[in-house]
Amino acid sequence: MVMFNRSGINRVKVLLGFAKPRNVLLIGGAGYIGSALLPMLLEKGYHVRLLDLFLYGAEAIRDYLHHPRLEIMRADFRHVDKVVEATKNMDAVIHLGAIVGDPACALDEDLTIEVNLTATRMIAEVAKGSGVSRFIFASTCSVYGACDEALVEHSELKPASMDEHSKLVPVPVGEHSELKPVSLYARSKIASERVLLSLSDTNFAPTVLRFGTIYGLSGRTRFDLVVNLLTAKALVEGQITIIGGEQWRPFVHVRDAALSVFKTLEAPFPLVKHETFNVGSNEQNYTIYQVGAIINQFVPAAQIVDQGADTDRRNYRVNFNKIRDILGFAPAWVVEEGVAQVIEAIKSGKIKDYRDPRYSNVKFLGNERASRLALQNGWAEELIKESSSRYAIAAGR
Repeated sequence: MVMFNRSGINRVKVLLGFAKPRNVLLIGGAGYIGSALLPMLLEKGYHVRLLDLFLYGAEAIRDYLHHPRLEIMRADFRHVDKVVEATKNMDAVIHLGAIVGDPACALDEDLTIEVNLTATRMIAEVAKGSGVSRFIFASTCSVYGACDEALVEHSELKPASMDEHSKLVPVPVGEHSELKPVSLYARSKIASERVLLSLSDTNFAPTVLRFGTIYGLSGRTRFDLVVNLLTAKALVEGQITIIGGEQWRPFVHVRDAALSVFKTLEAPFPLVKHETFNVGSNEQNYTIYQVGAIINQFVPAAQIVDQGADTDRRNYRVNFNKIRDILGFAPAWVVEEGVAQVIEAIKSGKIKDYRDPRYSNVKFLGNERASRLALQNGWAEELIKESSSRYAIAAGR
């Protein structure tokens, strides 16, 4: 006869979908999305163990450092012993830790593979071995890459006056669309998704969240993202500098990105296990020109400066019906509100210099000279290379 203590019984109920998880391991909880998610979890009564190296400092979560339901582990999630310790007695793991963004990932390919892929596999294996069933993984809509081949007329979208440059637009891509990565960042996320898929079984069922292009303020704000960056440049320098402009992106506020994680955690397990969700809203698919026009409405004195063609080949509109229909996810923010939020933060002095390296992943990591672990990841490098070629992948199966 198998005997369970109270904790063991609760974990079985969580696994079977009869109870919500109460003990959550939040990896990367002091980052851009994590610092927006942490208050939601604590306010709803979750016990949170936060695992983070605090590379950018603890300022992002300073208001919660002494919260009675928050346990902080300052450690590197690449270290298996720390991950084993962190996962003990957890009902769910939320893995937000990564080197994020194309430029930041391009700085050091080996480090990107180690952090984004090798560590992800190790964390998932530890979670699975520890009996954790809910595993939420942060991916990106950048996996869709270049979608210029399939175009439709512009007429069914927002008024053409918002974008006189583009008459044809990419067909919206969904979770089962072909993936066409054009960056190491995207390839590392695709490879991680495949690793999680290979580890999935009846008891270990990851959920993948592919975030749109994020904007807005959180505890750890970034100004290496297009909406935030162009807004700051418009206000401080009087210019809205646009490179390319016709490329499409799906946008989502950082608090809404955090909300999607929270909703995934709260949802009945059968609705989210083995599933992949695009995170955003159909209404917030915009071209970079359209984003520039929105910002110009708030800072009319700023001049839109077209700097010519962009070498970035990403161009994709995304369909977000699945997360809306299954999880009832509806963003609370729109781009206009995010722009206003950034303007207020700069005018009030909350953001003193948006060019400070701490607001930019690529600038900050480019200045880092900290030593790191030696790499032994031949399998990861092969998987990254394989992800470089064009192929179709059925997500969430």
